[in-house]
Amino acid sequence: MVKPHTNLGALLFLGALAAGALLLVTGLADTSPTRQGVRLPQRGEASFVAHARMGDGWGGPSQKGKARETARAPLGERIQSFIGSAEATANSALDQDHFFIQLYGEVQKLSGRTVVEDADPRYSVVKLTDGTLTFVNDQALDVSGHGRSVVRLSRALEKRDIPLLYVQAPQKLQSGDPRLPDGVSDYGNDYADQILAVLEEQGVAALDLRETLAACGRDWSSLFFRTDHHWTPEAGFLACQTIAETLRRDYGFTIPGKYTDERFFTRTFYSDYFLGSQGKRVGSLYAGVDDIELWVPTFHTNFTYSIPIYDMERTGPFEESLLFPERVEERDYFGGNPYTLYAGGDYPMGRIYNEVHPEGKRILLLRDSYACALTPFLALSCGALITIDLRYFHDDLLSYVDWLEPDVVLVMYTAGSLALDPLFDFFPAGDFCLDTYQSAPPIAQKPEL
Repeated sequence: MVKPHTNLGALLFLGALAAGALLLVTGLADTSPTRQGVRLPQRGEASFVAHARMGDGWGGPSQKGKARETARAPLGERIQSFIGSAEATANSALDQDHFFIQLYGEVQKLSGRTVVEDADPRYSVVKLTDGTLTFVNDQALDVSGHGRSVVRLSRALEKRDIPLLYVQAPQKLQSGDPRLPDGVSDYGNDYADQILAVLEEQGVAALDLRETLAACGRDWSSLFFRTDHHWTPEAGFLACQTIAETLRRDYGFTIPGKYTDERFFTRTFYSDYFLGSQGKRVGSLYAGVDDIELWVPTFHTNFTYSIPIYDMERTGPFEESLLFPERVEERDYFGGNPYTLYAGGDYPMGRIYNEVHPEGKRILLLRDSYACALTPFLALSCGALITIDLRYFHDDLLSYVDWLEPDVVLVMYTAGSLALDPLFDFFPAGDFCLDTYQSAPPIAQKPEL
């Protein structure tokens, strides 16, 4: 709620925004981009909306950088400048409740902007033609070295008689996605193609879940959140079906059919409950909010799920141990993250023991955040599932493998994560003796989400 002593400033600021929006939508301001399509912000630039989320506020050092307006028209620039002049007055009232972000997002919506700049330009939000929000991997990079790192890991595991299966998770955008605005490119699927090509050349087993989702008969955009970069629980379940079938066929797993049959799950629907990672940067008025579903097996389950680094342990049925229903107890667009309803979030290491089938095979899953929506379903298919996120796990991976003795190691990363060096840091620094495949030099990469 806006504090009484700053009501006047907030009203003035709202009036400025409303005036700017009116001029933009009535055609007085030219909103044409500075190049074909839209202009993606360059490194080092920052939008004035970014400072609403920076600790020093607009009255401090972060105000030194001026807002950049991508519209050509001088009138549009003057409107943006005028809005900026009201920032200091309204800051304390509006930022406290994310009101400024909401208003700014509404102005961007009314003005037809399809790229909204962020404090970190690499997290600028792009609106697709169907209204979905996304980030883009806008750099054409050579990530084949990361593929060679996977080959090295596979060779090291072969010496231990442990098979490796690389699982390519999809991203929100397909190759050549027609929903991208003109002039905007994304290279995430190119990264995936590079890595899969290296693995195929070297005979490393791989499974491409992009093909699974493309063939499932559902609209691609429906399998991803509208305002978040992750896939939905339904997409995670579909992916698990494919992985389970591969484990049955190629790795000797015995997995009852009901574990991967959606008819044996109840689905609770939470409507308008989720403002995702992209939506939080532009507010709910810009592109709306998301729904989320809670899937629960109808058959008997019992798990122990522990996160050693946080001294956390949950025991009980699927919905109490592997799901975190407290994450959807209340609707909190900016403070909550309902996606972590599944598996809890990105932990350095998690251990899941299936108390109903303790004799089942053991899986070690090297993962990124896409695994959250997959992990609870995959845990049904094995006796133990150990998950490791190498962005946060800093122990010796192979020593842990030797202790665990898994029956199979899965490496599952989304296409948009494949330029992240830490995800492929499988060996201690200076360990080059395993074979001739060594990692490439670090890649200029996005920061971790």
